[in-house]
Amino acid sequence: MHCPDPARSPAVAALARRLEEERDPLTLLLTAPARLRGAPRNLLQWPPLSDSRAATQDFLTRWKPDMLVWMRGPVQPSVLAETGRAGLPAIMVDAEAENVALAGGGWRPGARRAAFQGFERLLAANGTAAARLRRIGVEPARIEIAGRLDATRPLPTCHDRDRDDLARAIGSRPVWLVAGAVEAELDALAAAQRQASKRAHRLLMILAPAQDAAAQPMAAQLRQMGFVVAERLEGEEPDEATEIYVADGPGEIGLWYRLAPITLLGGTLSGGASRDPMEPAALGSAVLHGPQTAAHGPAFARLAAAGACRAVRGAADLGQAVEALLAPDRAAMLAKSAWEVATEGAEATNRTIDLIHHVLERS
Repeated sequence: MHCPDPARSPAVAALARRLEEERDPLTLLLTAPARLRGAPRNLLQWPPLSDSRAATQDFLTRWKPDMLVWMRGPVQPSVLAETGRAGLPAIMVDAEAENVALAGGGWRPGARRAAFQGFERLLAANGTAAARLRRIGVEPARIEIAGRLDATRPLPTCHDRDRDDLARAIGSRPVWLVAGAVEAELDALAAAQRQASKRAHRLLMILAPAQDAAAQPMAAQLRQMGFVVAERLEGEEPDEATEIYVADGPGEIGLWYRLAPITLLGGTLSGGASRDPMEPAALGSAVLHGPQTAAHGPAFARLAAAGACRAVRGAADLGQAVEALLAPDRAAMLAKSAWEVATEGAEATNRTIDLIHHVLERS
C-alpha cells in the first residue's frame, strides 16, 4: 500500500488492524515518508519509491508483493508501469479530487488518462472525486464511490460482566461521565453536578480521572465539597445515595462510555490533554467539550460540522449543557449524529478489504 500523505496513515493502520483482528493472513507493506507509532504486527513499512524504473524494479524484486493499493499522493507513472509489467493488479482507494494528479505535473496530453489506466478499480471518497476521475478519462465502470477509509483507533473494550453488574447498580438513574478528569477542572465539575441535579435529583456523575494516582485525591476533595462519593478502587458500587462515582483511572474507560449516555471530555475546559472524542462517539455517548480542543482538533471539527457534539464556553455553561442533555431525546439525537460521524469510514474499509480479497483470489 502506497500512502505518502501522513494525515491518512492512521487509516492504513486501521485497515491493518481490521485484517489482524479477523485473523486474515495478509501483510500490508506500507510505503510512506514517516513511520507509524504502534503499528500492528501485520504492517511493515518502507520509504516511498522514487518514480523511476530501476528503483521500482529493485523494490519488486526484493519484496515480491502480490498487488498494489494506491492511497493518496500524485500517481507515479513509472511505478505503475513497472507494477503492470510485473503482472501485479493495482487498485486506488480513498481517492480525493485534489489527489487526482500525476507526479511532476503530468503536462503531456493524455498523460493522466494513460497513467490511471493502470488501476483496474478506483474507490472514490466522494462524488467530487469520482467526477474528477471521469473528466480525465477513467471509464465510469471502473469508478466506485465508497467514502473515506476509517481512521479510528481500536475502541476501548470492557468486560460484559462488569458492565451488567454496574448497570444493575445504577438502575434507571440518569448518568453523565467525565472522561479523563483533571484536578484543575474539579470545581467546575462539582458546580455542574450541583446545577444539573436540581433538575434530576437522582443524577449520578461518573468521574474517570486522567491518571490512576488522581483517583483517591479527587474522591477526597469531592467529599470535602459535600458530595456522597463511592470509589471503584475500594471495590464499591454506586448505590441510591451516591452522587459521584470515582473510577480508578483511565484503564476501564470503555466500561464508562458504555454506561453513560453523556460524556464530557476532561481537559477541554482547562487546556490539558484530553481523550479522543471519537471514542465516546463510536460507543453511543453524546459528546460535550470545552473550548480547548487542540489536542484532537480535526476530530472535534468533524463532529462539530455534523452537529454531533456540543461545546461549552466554560464552567458556568457546563451545568446548563448537562441539564439540557438529560432529556433523553436530545442526548439520543446528539449521540446518533456522533456515532454516524465516528463510523462513517467503516463501509469504505469493508469495501476495500472485500476488493483486496477479490483481486487476490482472482489473480
